[in-house]
Amino acid sequence: MKVAMIGWEYPPLFSGGLGVHCQAIVRELTGLGIHIDFYLPSDGQTKFDIPERMALYRVELPHSSSAYNTGVTWEAVQQFRSLLEESFIPDGIDIIHAHDWMGVFAATRISRIHNIPLIWTVHSTESDRAAGMLPHAGILAIEQEAFRNVNHTITVSKRTKQYLVDYYHADPAKTTVIYNGLDAAPFKQMSNRDYQQNAGHILFLGRVTDQKGPGNFLEAARMVLAETNVRFMIAGDGDLLSILRRRARRWRIDDRIEFTGNVLGDQWLNCYRNAIMFVLPAVSEPFGITVLEAMAAGLPTIISTATGAGEIVKNTLKVEPNNPKELAQTILVLLNNHHLRRTFGQNGAQEALRWTWKRVALHTQSLYQEVLRNK
Repeated sequence: MKVAMIGWEYPPLFSGGLGVHCQAIVRELTGLGIHIDFYLPSDGQTKFDIPERMALYRVELPHSSSAYNTGVTWEAVQQFRSLLEESFIPDGIDIIHAHDWMGVFAATRISRIHNIPLIWTVHSTESDRAAGMLPHAGILAIEQEAFRNVNHTITVSKRTKQYLVDYYHADPAKTTVIYNGLDAAPFKQMSNRDYQQNAGHILFLGRVTDQKGPGNFLEAARMVLAETNVRFMIAGDGDLLSILRRRARRWRIDDRIEFTGNVLGDQWLNCYRNAIMFVLPAVSEPFGITVLEAMAAGLPTIISTATGAGEIVKNTLKVEPNNPKELAQTILVLLNNHHLRRTFGQNGAQEALRWTWKRVALHTQSLYQEVLRNK
């Protein structure tokens, strides 16, 4: 089987879970014997780790190598679509698999031109990314239009599937939930922790945008710091970073809050290694791979009820989104109860290991075969 995968991120060019997912699923699918042609907006200089049976096709856009830090622009997505039509090689392709709205916008026309079945993975909707703010009308239209063109849709949680059914009238029979996975190897040595001490930071790690809830994290931190002396870390980059830094200074808690900016490699792993708990107070999070990472690292974990990963893991504490008071109270409960931290940390580490990328790939391979049978 040969698949043309249309993506927007692939490490080292990535800004979040989309890139992590694409690299992991390609590695596992090629390991199952599937050949993948991966089309990616990229400059000609970036070096990629390419597994056997994968061919990478760079679609060169102006300033494409910096798009992952500056955000997705409407102009860049339009350019990607036009250039992909010119460069796409249909020979031997059985399925086109597009990721998120940027990918499906580019893939729809080539699927139609070459009469190749199209699968779309929805990692996040425009409503998720807007997090209660006004969504982009053009992106909403692309997502709506996609359901008239794709053969099948994959979502990363039941909550995302239900949203697509309710608001976009997606066909439930042609929408399949395949949860994300975890690369456990970097975290196994971290799960042997001393849960008696508080000499570490309480960690938020992710894009610093409204969707992920870092503002709620900072407000909860202010409440916790009024009760006890502990350190907090906001690791990641995004449009709220400078705003939250100024807010921390105004609240006079900036000496207890570390803002790291973008983190990769060893710095990313050290965020988990040196933490005492992990918090993701998302406003609307379709999945949240960082939840599995934190659990695998042995960290007691607090997530919002609007986090898709909460559908598959039990050993986390859950709070309502946009409720910093409840979040602060839950953080204090864990800080003051070492036994509870150990219970959630150790049980969570074992639970997270079940969710492998191999499982994701096997489920995806099965879906490919089903779509080909029904085309």
